[in-house]
Amino acid sequence: MPATPASLGELFRSLGLTLSIRAAEDEDDGWACTLTRPDGETYDIESVTFFDVDPETGEEWTAEPSPSRVLSVLAGGEIEDEEGNTAGDHAEATARSFLGEDAYEQLLELDAAGLE
Repeated sequence: MPATPASLGELFRSLGLTLSIRAAEDEDDGWACTLTRPDGETYDIESVTFFDVDPETGEEWTAEPSPSRVLSVLAGGEIEDEEGNTAGDHAEATARSFLGEDAYEQLLELDAAGLE
């Protein structure tokens, strides 16, 4: 029996996902990200921007995508459609379908616990 992933990075690896990134077309600091399952199915994020924050000063700067950051986007449900409206339930259903029910539930647990 495989061990239960203890972090978002471990979940990413256990699912056999790959991550492709490129500069987003519509945002200077944005990234377009594609997650790919071993069977070739993809989940595309057209544009997302990630930030790191210095805990002492609160200074914020843009950061590159990582597998755990991209999975957090799926868990957050804060995905917007082309008109800028929050995709809400549709985004969750799409992410659940892409990852599978069990993996999506693990994703929510790991993300809520902040286990990158």
